[in-house]
Amino acid sequence: MMNPLSTLSKQSSKGQLAVLGAVIGFVVIAITLIIGVRVFSDVEGTINLTAGSAANSTATNVINQTYSSFELAAVILVVIVAAVILGVLVRFGQL
Repeated sequence: MMNPLSTLSKQSSKGQLAVLGAVIGFVVIAITLIIGVRVFSDVEGTINLTAGSAANSTATNVINQTYSSFELAAVILVVIVAAVILGVLVRFGQL
């Protein structure tokens, strides 16, 4: 007698691989984001500019924009998770 779960897994292995790829991609992006924030914060601490100069204001703008982009990247990760969840729910609706 064949296990019904084994036949289901054989039929939907393509979908499982897609979800697995999305999870691996999510983990890679999250780790890259964490490393990027760490490296940038270390580099940002070594910038030595005199107060009131044009270079100081430019560096401050770049630093602020970079931290803002890291915050948006975290939001993008949440959107990716939501898209994967919706994809799985839609896939279950088609079975």
